[in-house]
This record gives sequence, C-alpha cells and structure tokens, in this order.
Amino acid sequence: MAEKISANRGDLFEAFFAAAVAARFVKRAKKKTAKSLPSVNASDVDDVLTQMMKKGYVKNVNDVGSAVIDTVSVNVSIPKKALDFLSVRSNWTKVSDLRTGAINFANTHSRLNAQARGLSINERQDIIKVTAAGTEDQRGTKADVKIEVDSPTNPDKRFRNIDYSLKVSGGEQFHQVSGQGFDKFLDVFGSMGLDISPVGGQYNTFINDFFDTEVYTRKYSSREVAAKTGGGDKLKAGAKIVYQYAAKKLTSGLGDIEETDIKRKFADYIIFGLSRNVNTELVKFVGAGKVKTRVADRGFRDLLVKNKYNVSVSTTGDPKIVISLENKKIIQIRYKMEVASSTTKTGKVYRFYPRHYLEALEGLFEI
Repeated sequence: MAEKISANRGDLFEAFFAAAVAARFVKRAKKKTAKSLPSVNASDVDDVLTQMMKKGYVKNVNDVGSAVIDTVSVNVSIPKKALDFLSVRSNWTKVSDLRTGAINFANTHSRLNAQARGLSINERQDIIKVTAAGTEDQRGTKADVKIEVDSPTNPDKRFRNIDYSLKVSGGEQFHQVSGQGFDKFLDVFGSMGLDISPVGGQYNTFINDFFDTEVYTRKYSSREVAAKTGGGDKLKAGAKIVYQYAAKKLTSGLGDIEETDIKRKFADYIIFGLSRNVNTELVKFVGAGKVKTRVADRGFRDLLVKNKYNVSVSTTGDPKIVISLENKKIIQIRYKMEVASSTTKTGKVYRFYPRHYLEALEGLFEI
C-alpha cells in the first residue's frame, strides 16, 4: 500500500512523467547509426526535477555529431500541495514507484523513443517543450502532459505534437457531468444514444415527494444539517431508478454482436470523454513501477464499436453501471452525491450537488 502523503499522487505523477520525458529528449544516441537510445535512469529524472522545482528546466543539447543545438524545456502547472511536496527532496523517496513508472515509460515507449531519436539526429534546430499542464485551462483538451516541437529554422515543418492523459489508482475519472436536475441524466445517457425520458416523470415525482418543489434551490446551514435531512439518500435512490433503466437500454444496445447506433454513440462519447477528440494517449500507472497505455483515437473508437459488452448495475450504495468486455471491466458510470458550499452575504450555505463520473477501469487498457 502506498504511503499516506499530503499531495495527490496523480499530480505528482505528472511531474515525474514530465521530467522523465524531458530526460528522454536530452539523453541522446552516441552515434547516428545507433538504433536505440541510452536508458534514462533515476539520476537523470532527479536532475531534471531538481531544476524544475528551482526555476524551471531548460537544457541545450547538441544534435548527434553536429554543432546544431536543440533546446528542451519543462513547464510545470500542478496544484500547490504537489509543488510543496516536491520542494522537499526527501519526500521523493515516498513516491519512488511513480518515478519508476515514468522512467519505464520513457525507456520503453516506442513512439516517444523514435521521436527523441529523430530529433537528435536531424541536424535541425528544434525547440522541444514539455508541459505538465494539470491546472491549466483544459476545455479543449484532456492532456496532463503535452509535448510540443517547433523548428525556428524550418517554420513550415509540421510536427505531430503529443498529448498524454495520466491516470493512477484512485484517479480513474476521465469525464464528469455535474449538477442537479433530470437534464444531467439526459446529458450523460442521451450522449450514449439512450432515450431515458420515459422515467423522467417517475424520477421527478419521486424527488418532489420528498423535497416539494425546492429540491434544486434549497440551501442548508451546514453539511451536517443537510445530511440529517436524508435528502442525499433520497437523491441517490432516485438516481438508481434512472441508472437501472439506462442499464437495461445499454444491455440491449451494447450486448448485440452487430454494430448498433447505441454502440456508435457510446464509442463516440467515450472517445470524447477521454480526449476531447484530440489524439491523446492514456497512460495508466498500475503499481509496482508499471504503466499501461491506450491511444484514444479513431482506431480505438472503431475497435470499441466492434465488440459485444456485458452491463451490470449496482443495487446497493452509490448507483453505478459497469460495462465489461468478456470478464474485463472497462468503463463505469458512477453517481456520487456531494454537498457543495457557496458564499452568500450572510455566510456559507450548502446544497446537494450530485456528479456523474465516467471512469476508465483497467480492462480499457487491455482491449
């Protein structure tokens, strides 16, 4: 079990991953004819991370056998708790498994290594920017780490810039729909091609029987007061009505051996959730210094459409739908009840605020 720490492991993985990728671009081949690159090691990553934490990492490095110089830089935009944790070097040993996972990726990922080798022998000035972008505006992307390459001396040269979306255990979420109202259920399940409107009236009647007409506006003085009303449990029970109905629809549409409209819309929604329709590689840290990868692109979308799935729905606890391929769980849709706060002129108030999470399970990386 991982040691309990003050920072989010997913945020820390972003930093180690960015450092390892930068080290991959810096640690170059000895000769142009070399087919493989020298291995990135822990010392290489620590050197990059040390500079990242001080004032940012910038490194000039020659192309192999040439006077041409490439520049590799790293920019980190991760939450303050992660930055504070990493600023104390003795903390790094507490998450050495994350560093090992990042190193293994940097040494074994064929596309990254091919790109790094190509940039090191092309005798062209390249500007290679690695960004850990977890806290940046991500409305148009799902990237946690980005690699951008430009060539000032060849401005017309087009590079395939790469986005990586990182996941660690406990951080499987890749898309969410938040807020109250039946329209949020329509947003999630309607995007998958499901018509759940027949249970809309039943859901609203069930909720209004408890909350009258104030379910979406009622405020409470504290989370404890909100919890004592039983409203959270009532909302979850109402959500279960919708989830059970949606599961039946998914079973029909995804359980067919043939391609269906629901399969196509399900695949489209998953790809959108994973990538915002920008080619993105998912990197899942699975423990013991190991990672698994999956590219969310058109090819993966077509693969999703071709399969036949099993669908199950929970009957206890939070409403949850699990979608499996054979015996491998790949996706789950989970309803979570939260009590959110807001500030008014008279102080803080609280209200029920549900979320629908789409989460990538390990089987997604094994299709």
